[in-house]
Amino acid sequence: MRDSARDSARDSVRSAVLICPPAWDRRWLGIALSLLVGGAVWLAPLPAGLSQAGRETLAVTLFTVVWWIFNVTPPAYATLLMLLGYLLLGLATPELVFHIWTMPLMWLIIAAFLLAAAVTKSGLAQRVAYFFMLRYATSYRSLIVLTYGLGLVLSLLIPHPFPRALLVMAVMGAIIRQARMAPAHAAALGLSVFVATTATSMIFLTGDSTLNIATVGFSGVTVGWLDWIKYMAVPGIIASLAMLGLFLLVFPARSPVTIDRAALRAEQQKLGPITRRELVTLAWVLAALALWATDFLHHIDPAWVALGAVVGLSLPGVGDVLDAKDINTGVNWPIIFFVMGALAIGAVGKATGMSEWLAASLLPATPPQNPYVFAALVGGATMLIHMVLGSALACMSIVAPPMVQYAAATGMNPLVPALIVYTAVAIHYLLPFQHVTILLGQGEVGGYDSRHVLRYGLPLTLVVLIVIILVEVTWWQFVGLL
Repeated sequence: MRDSARDSARDSVRSAVLICPPAWDRRWLGIALSLLVGGAVWLAPLPAGLSQAGRETLAVTLFTVVWWIFNVTPPAYATLLMLLGYLLLGLATPELVFHIWTMPLMWLIIAAFLLAAAVTKSGLAQRVAYFFMLRYATSYRSLIVLTYGLGLVLSLLIPHPFPRALLVMAVMGAIIRQARMAPAHAAALGLSVFVATTATSMIFLTGDSTLNIATVGFSGVTVGWLDWIKYMAVPGIIASLAMLGLFLLVFPARSPVTIDRAALRAEQQKLGPITRRELVTLAWVLAALALWATDFLHHIDPAWVALGAVVGLSLPGVGDVLDAKDINTGVNWPIIFFVMGALAIGAVGKATGMSEWLAASLLPATPPQNPYVFAALVGGATMLIHMVLGSALACMSIVAPPMVQYAAATGMNPLVPALIVYTAVAIHYLLPFQHVTILLGQGEVGGYDSRHVLRYGLPLTLVVLIVIILVEVTWWQFVGLL
């Protein structure tokens, strides 16, 4: 069981950003549509105010977004093609296009993947999962609650949602089989694992080392680990509780579920005594957490703390957990390239005037001064665009820069619109393809299908709007961000 959970988690770190089954016809349709969309933007009359460079940036960007949606080629290659287009057309310099590599954000993402690899490879995460399962797994309802509890606890140890979700699913899968759970209960429990992962990822900056960190990059504001907790922990906890309550309403227990605690204990015993590698990994992760939480004292960027922990985990004597192969297998390089491209869209779009033009074309000329109305406008518009584009990061890369630009006229902190856009794409979905974490669990992995996701996603839309408009705006006013 330990090897199975570990292998599943490590395989997930190598997953592509967008998961889509092979579809030859779909890819050719995507190519045709990308040429149509890109050509129309390049040649057709557009509302005044867009420079030629901005027009070309928009054409290249939308061309690439269509390739992402239709999975014409693996997203990393489509992203590289987009960056090549920016460079060959003279829309930006290499220094601007690849500026992300000089920023701490990129190195925090890379280090987070390696920390996740160490925690799963050492077996520490499996031990933590069984610790909570044996104490609190008593019924169907308690299992649903545990998916959120484990999602929160493991987000401190594993800074990426994929390995967390697959690790918890590996344990839950064993419980489902041992309890001979009804198909409806099994599907609901599987979906809960992945839904809980999206919700609890909001609470810590390192909860999702891709979306959360990219959000900070789009805002252009320096945000420390404790700063993120200050602004997002309360909204994240409330969102998690609201999503948990909604889940129990949408998928109630239809019949008793008996948990085989003896079988759980047997699986835990297979792990054996706690190993040196687990203790070493725990020590380095706790040291990183302590330094992240005290960055206001030493002012060391969280990225450098994470890189230091990664190096420590590779050292002889005090480490010996990470090795040379983990650089290749532990880091999801397709996601790294995708993040690089997403942030390049924002940088190039701002430089060419595309972001400012998009904001002026899609939104009212004058931004609402009332923060609640502003949140409703930005959050609602983002959710609608997300339903079309599908990918959370792709949507953020298109929507966040113009929204940040739009908010500038109000004197609002740029982090506010970036966080509103983030929330709208991080916890909202109607179908699996609209959130890669939900898509990861669809089918044999989590046991649910698109019908289960839609059944939950429809009422989730209202919950997300309430979180954005009422919870986040009110909380940010209280803590002084607004």
